[in-house]
Amino acid sequence: MYWSGLIIFVFLSLTEAGISDSKPAQCNEVKECFNYDVVCETPDYEVRHYNASKWVATNATSFLMEFAMYSGFTRLFQYIQGKNVEGKNIDMTAPVLLKIPQDKQLLESKTYIIHFLLPANYQQDPPAPIDTNVYFIDFPDMHAFVKSFGGWLMTWNSKSHAKSLKQQLNNAAEQFDSSFYYGAGYNSPKTLTGRHNEVWYIAEGKPICPIQAP
Repeated sequence: MYWSGLIIFVFLSLTEAGISDSKPAQCNEVKECFNYDVVCETPDYEVRHYNASKWVATNATSFLMEFAMYSGFTRLFQYIQGKNVEGKNIDMTAPVLLKIPQDKQLLESKTYIIHFLLPANYQQDPPAPIDTNVYFIDFPDMHAFVKSFGGWLMTWNSKSHAKSLKQQLNNAAEQFDSSFYYGAGYNSPKTLTGRHNEVWYIAEGKPICPIQAP
C-alpha cells in the first residue's frame, strides 16, 4: 500500500485482536489484514465492527496530506525495519490508516496521525521505538462507517468522499465523531487497476443500520 504514489507500502500481519484467517476481499496483496464483521450496509456505505487492536503511530504536521503521509510513513517504516530497541524487523499488514482532522479554514496546517497496524505476534508486547516521535495507540472495540473508492488516496478525493459520507450519515441520523475521519488504503503502487481505498467515520453508540446485510 502506498499513499498518493509517494510512499512505498508494505504490509503488516494482524492479530487475533480483530484479525482472523478470513480476509476481506480488498485484502488481496498480503497474507493478513485488519479484519472485520459487516454489521449492515446501505447503497452508500458499510457499517463494520472491529475488535480492539494495537497500532504504532506518529504525528506529522503539514499543509498537505500527502507530505504529512510521506513524513509519517518514513518514520514508521524505519521503526519496523529495525529502528527499535530490539533491532527487530517487523512485518506489515493492511490497511495503514491516516487520521485526518476536519478542515477549520482554508490553507491551514494540520496535524495528521499515521498508523501502522502491529502484527499478531507483536500485539501484546511490541519492541519499544527508539524515535521519541513514534508511539503506540490502542484502538478500542469499535464500529466504523466506511465508504470505499478506487484510484489513489489523495487530499481531494479523500475529502470529497468524507464529505459525502458525512452527509449520508447525517441524513440517516447516525451518531458519529465528526471531528476527524480516517483514510485507508490497500494496494501497492504497482497496482494500476482495481485499487481500493476507504474513508471511515467512527460510530458513537450503536449504529442504527437501516438496511441489514444479507
